[in-house]
Amino acid sequence: MKKIPLSKLERVEIKVKKIKDFYNHLAWFLVVNIVVLIVRFKMFDIFSIEFNSIGKNITHWIDVNMTVMPLLWLFGLICHGLYVFKDKFRFYENWEQHQIKKYMEEDNDTKYM
Repeated sequence: MKKIPLSKLERVEIKVKKIKDFYNHLAWFLVVNIVVLIVRFKMFDIFSIEFNSIGKNITHWIDVNMTVMPLLWLFGLICHGLYVFKDKFRFYENWEQHQIKKYMEEDNDTKYM
């Protein structure tokens, strides 16, 4: 089956939807992790008596989970951002070509020998 090429409008709509989805992902990341941080620091104060009676293992397990999960989510968010904004990272290629052109124009055959 032959694929029908997308029109410019359709390509732009897809790109805008991907950017919107990334910003939604970022917003949820911020909201959820702010709540997690509040719970993490307040929960140990409120329930310190219960946690001491249960033992240190459960507090360590909760602390590790509340630290590791946001870090894993952050890694996923970074990957999502790199995928969505991959066209924006071409500035390095343009910069490199610009620098080559600049130095070629100012080269006077003795400067770099």
